[in-house]
Amino acid sequence: MSQNDSAREVACTLTEEQEADRSEEVQELLISHYLGYQDSEDGVEIRFEGTDESLRALAQFTADELQCCSFAEYTITVSPPYEETVLTVTGPEGTRQMFREGFVEKLGEESASVGRSA
Repeated sequence: MSQNDSAREVACTLTEEQEADRSEEVQELLISHYLGYQDSEDGVEIRFEGTDESLRALAQFTADELQCCSFAEYTITVSPPYEETVLTVTGPEGTRQMFREGFVEKLGEESASVGRSA
């Protein structure tokens, strides 16, 4: 499946209640590991600490995302010197905005509220 396949609809299939529950779960798993993000050509690259715990949390997050945001492509990158784990989310037009607004900004807000900067 191509990242530029515009036939894929950019939409989350969670209900509002499921999304709220999921938000809490994701924050608990990932917020303490969040380092920052940058936009990529077709999506966003989100950086986390390079720990075993953050890698497991990202793997769980990605597995869950496959169920509700199947339009996107997910890549977890772990490279020497293993100081960061990067989740890259790409897809059709609108993917970057959706993940930035619905995921990255929430991580940044929560990170700032616990005394960390993004």
